[in-house]
Amino acid sequence: MNRREALGALAGLAALACEAAPADGPLTLWHAYRGGEAAGLEAAVARVTAAQPHLAVRLVSIPFDAFVNKVSVAVPNGNGPDLFLFAHDRVGDWAARNLLEPLEFWVDPALADRFFPRTLDALVYRGALYGLPLAFKTLALFRDTTLAPEAPATTDELAATARALRARDARIQGIAWELDSLYFHAPWLHGFGGQVYADDRDTLALDRPEAAASLAFVRRWLHDERLIPEEATSAVITGLFRQHRLAYVVSGPWFRGELAGLDTWAVSPLPVISETGRPAMPFLGVEAVMVSARSRRRRDAFALAQALVADDLAVLRWREGGQLPASRAVYEVPEVAADPIAGAFRRQVDATVALSNRPHMRRVWTPMQRALSRAIVRGEPPLAALAEARAAVERAAAEPDR
Repeated sequence: MNRREALGALAGLAALACEAAPADGPLTLWHAYRGGEAAGLEAAVARVTAAQPHLAVRLVSIPFDAFVNKVSVAVPNGNGPDLFLFAHDRVGDWAARNLLEPLEFWVDPALADRFFPRTLDALVYRGALYGLPLAFKTLALFRDTTLAPEAPATTDELAATARALRARDARIQGIAWELDSLYFHAPWLHGFGGQVYADDRDTLALDRPEAAASLAFVRRWLHDERLIPEEATSAVITGLFRQHRLAYVVSGPWFRGELAGLDTWAVSPLPVISETGRPAMPFLGVEAVMVSARSRRRRDAFALAQALVADDLAVLRWREGGQLPASRAVYEVPEVAADPIAGAFRRQVDATVALSNRPHMRRVWTPMQRALSRAIVRGEPPLAALAEARAAVERAAAEPDR
C-alpha cells in the first residue's frame, strides 16, 4: 500500500467511526429515470431488497430539470437522499462542495476491474472516486443498409460511398449530425488530435490548430462536397433517414427510438479519420450511483450501490430500459451480445473521451456552439471563431458564480 492509499484508508476508517448509528427506515435513493429505465431500476431494487432485506429502499423520482438544484440544496441541509443516480459530469461540482462521499476506500481491485476503465475514470475528480458506473452513453455511426451495406472503416471510405450515392440520386444526402453542438462535434475534434483542455488546470485548448482542422474538415463536407444536409436538425435527420435519403447518421443509442418499424439499419463504431489515422472519438457520458456525504448510513448506502451494479441487474436494466451497462461481462451474455446496438456501442466505448467532470466545463458549451455555427455553417475562419470562444469561456470563468 502506498502513502496515498494508506491515507485514503485511514480517512475512510475515520469516516466510518464518526458515522452515526444507523437510522430506522429505508435508504433513500433519488433518480430522474422515466419509462423503461425507471421500470428497470424498480425491478433491480426489488431484487436487491428481496435478497438483502436490511437494504430497504425508498425510491424517489425527481424531474431531470430540477435534479441538480435539488441535490445542491437538499444535501447540505441534511434533507437529501442517502444515494442518487445521475450523469458523471456533475461530479466535480458536487465533490468540490463536499456533497459526495469518496468511494475508493470501499472499492477493491476486483470490483473496479468489472467496469470498462473509461467509465470508472470518468468518476474520478482530483484523485478521488465518487461513484460506481451503471451505464454509459456515447455516439456511433448509424447507416441505412439499403444505401450503405458495409460499415466504413475510414472517413475516406464514408465520403466515397456518399459521393457515389449523390451521383446516382441527387436527393440522397451522405451523413448528418447536429453541426453546432460540441457534443456531436467531439468525434472529429478528438480525431484530429484536438481537445477541450490542455491540462488539469482548466487551460483551454479550444483554439489550437488541431481543433481548427476539425472544423475545416466538417466545413469541406458541408459546403465543398455537399455531403451533409444544410439543415441538420434532429427532426430533419430522422425524416431523411426514414425516407432512405440519408446514408449515415452520427447519433447515440437513443436514436433507436426514432427507427421504430424500420429494419433497414445497422450501427457501427465511428470511422478512422483518414487525414490523421486517428479514430473519431466521441465524448463518453456515464450514469453512476453516488453516495451522499451527508448520509447517516454510508456503509449501507455503498452496499446498495455495489448491489445495484451487479452484472445480473445490469442485464435486467438493459432488457427493461435499453441501458448500455458499464459492466464488461454483460456483453458476453448471449442476448446482449446479439443486440446490434449493444455490440456496436460496446466496441465504440474503447475509442471515447470521457466528458470532463470539472465545474469549469459548463462554461464551454455555449461559446463553442457559437464558434461551430460561425466556422462551419457560416464559413468564417475556424481559428478566429475558436479564439473568440476561448476568450468567452475565460471571461465567464472569471465572473463569480451566481
